[in-house]
Amino acid sequence: MVRDEMLNSFNIAPEKLVVIYNGVDTEVFNPSVKISRNKIRGELNLSDDSTVFVFVGSGFERKGLRACIRALSSVDGDVHLLVVGRDKNKKKYSDLAKKLGIEDQIHFVGVQRDVRPFYGAADALLLPTLYDPFPNVILEAMACGLAVITSHKCGGAELIEEGVNGFICDALAVETISGFMRDMVENRLCEKMGLAARKLVEPYTLENMSSQLIGLYERLLSCHKN
Repeated sequence: MVRDEMLNSFNIAPEKLVVIYNGVDTEVFNPSVKISRNKIRGELNLSDDSTVFVFVGSGFERKGLRACIRALSSVDGDVHLLVVGRDKNKKKYSDLAKKLGIEDQIHFVGVQRDVRPFYGAADALLLPTLYDPFPNVILEAMACGLAVITSHKCGGAELIEEGVNGFICDALAVETISGFMRDMVENRLCEKMGLAARKLVEPYTLENMSSQLIGLYERLLSCHKN
């Protein structure tokens, strides 16, 4: 996504733009985090049968929390949203949830030193960001076995195969987001899509990223010497 933006905005040769995706520690972030499922859900009074989406990020406006809350209000059933992160205007989001009558379904848990237990408690990641080059959250959640709903303006959307490991739409398309959420809930897609998400990101290791970076530096040094 960023490469294409640079090509459209600057007079630069395409071959000078190399895309190296972020890496994730697939041993630290893996489906075993689900061991925390009952503990976190118990603390929040959520049942094992609840469908739980998790939103991770600070700066709620850019990350798309408003759309998440509005979308959730149109989804029937025992469906909840965990909000991990902070924002100085948090009150306006809690007020929005109250206005829509879903304040009991939105759980603000603040910034967490270790977000893995919250991935473990969730069934899918919800991140309809207005703009995000490539958030590590996408890789972390997928590595933990979570399906993803994100936006076209999120670089991580490049890892999403729609209907297989997640869904993509416009960041402000609230009705579309709620439709994806309903599809996941009503057709019990989260587990199947989460397995597909984990499988896809397994090659995106930190070692693979480092290897690509070192290879790029070696090529640049070689060109400089020549």
